[in-house]
Amino acid sequence: MILMNTNYCCALSQVAFQSIMDSIREDTELIKGYIAIVDGDAHGIHNVLKSVYEMRRKGKVVYMVTLISQDRKCSPIIWHLSDYVIEKKITYCELKELIGSMLRSKPKHLSDNVFGDILGEIFKVSHKENGVLELLLAGRSQSEISQLLNISVKTVSAYKIRSIRRHGVRNFNELYMLKQNNSHY
Repeated sequence: MILMNTNYCCALSQVAFQSIMDSIREDTELIKGYIAIVDGDAHGIHNVLKSVYEMRRKGKVVYMVTLISQDRKCSPIIWHLSDYVIEKKITYCELKELIGSMLRSKPKHLSDNVFGDILGEIFKVSHKENGVLELLLAGRSQSEISQLLNISVKTVSAYKIRSIRRHGVRNFNELYMLKQNNSHY
């Protein structure tokens, strides 16, 4: 079992994670794969999620544990990709026990009947589409964005519709609320 480098921001936590892996290594010698311990509050979590997604897509075994602050909520994508989403206040012993039991169970599959491969589409968002979404979330109108980026209003509208579908919500208001509640994502 290989501990993935997820750029977890706390160096002490990284030492603790490696210690857990070393202490349960005998139990996990037969398990071939990766474990990602992710800071769910981190700003750059998108890159880690994309890596986990791509590895699973290639058929690799990847377990993922996401740690979040007590008052934070995480996006449906994090819930979908994570084997466990837990609060950061978990003790070392509890985390060790949780990881041990997780490794003895089957890893999560890439997709399910609810999401299908929506995640793949979310990760394939172009730079321009993402820019349009950011401007929409900032309160700019479609015509303003059209003029600002020198694209047609129809293109802006298409990007908006794609974003709604990619995030699995019913309308732009739900997408806006999702992004506001998960502004750290």
